[in-house]
Amino acid sequence: MYFPIIRGRQYDLLALRELQTKGLLSERIVPIIEPIKLSSTLLSTVKVFEENDRQLIILSNPKVGSFTGELALPSVYQQFRELMFNDSVIIGHNLNKDSVSQVKHLQQEFNVKLEDVAIIHSERNLVRFYKEIFNNVTAWLNVIPSDNSFRRQLSGHELVGLDDKFNKLPRNVDYLEQENEFFSEEHLFFRDEGYIGFSDFSVVGEEYNESGFAPYAVAIHIVYPNSENALEIMHFVSNSNSDISDPAGKFSEALEKLIQWYQLLISDERMNTLAMQCLVQHHKDGTYPGLPTLKKLSIMHHLELMGRLLD
Repeated sequence: MYFPIIRGRQYDLLALRELQTKGLLSERIVPIIEPIKLSSTLLSTVKVFEENDRQLIILSNPKVGSFTGELALPSVYQQFRELMFNDSVIIGHNLNKDSVSQVKHLQQEFNVKLEDVAIIHSERNLVRFYKEIFNNVTAWLNVIPSDNSFRRQLSGHELVGLDDKFNKLPRNVDYLEQENEFFSEEHLFFRDEGYIGFSDFSVVGEEYNESGFAPYAVAIHIVYPNSENALEIMHFVSNSNSDISDPAGKFSEALEKLIQWYQLLISDERMNTLAMQCLVQHHKDGTYPGLPTLKKLSIMHHLELMGRLLD
């Protein structure tokens, strides 16, 4: 099983919603959403999962964004309560030094059982709080850094290994020096290593920034299976990168490189994802979807391809 962590940005959520709406999200994929705010896109995404009888995990105490502060508003908190009582939602919790009281609050406020909670671990020295809370009960899921020490501490529990697979470089133009690199092989070996699933931050990476900025270069990040069915990633970067002008032109330059490369893989049906079809169409029509949509398409392609590999 694959448990990608998706930050609740609009276009990241739209990637999930569009795949689920079109029936292209494998049942072997259960997204973990870390909401940054209680947006209409978050609510509509959960609704689509509910309508399709699919589960997703929503973190009740996200580490990023303004979500936690918004909960102080009674109207927002009421929407949050309704969201967390949705049958499709599994309540997730980032383990921290205050987790004993926070999880007790989840039990009281949302009538949730400990065995129905998904726990996200980040530090080994916090595992003692997990053991204090759960005692002889096992959480529905424990997402842990892929680390032997964590596994030994939580032996016998349902474990998912988490790694940040995306190599985030300081600038898009830096990918010109590293066009192709290894991405992941967790989908091939997670069971052998004692996990029931694996997790990452898709092709976005763990680093979180509140706001975007106009880049000097446009980069398109596309994963693909190599001859051993492990995933590698290609970075297609524009050439005219001296200033921030003409993002549409930069996109066209990067897309031209992608299309030339994609022609060599056209016989691999697994790569014929909805997102790749959209990129091919943009190339044919000479259209520019905008940078947020470009990121959405990269996420959609990764998730759909991962589902095909798992299925």
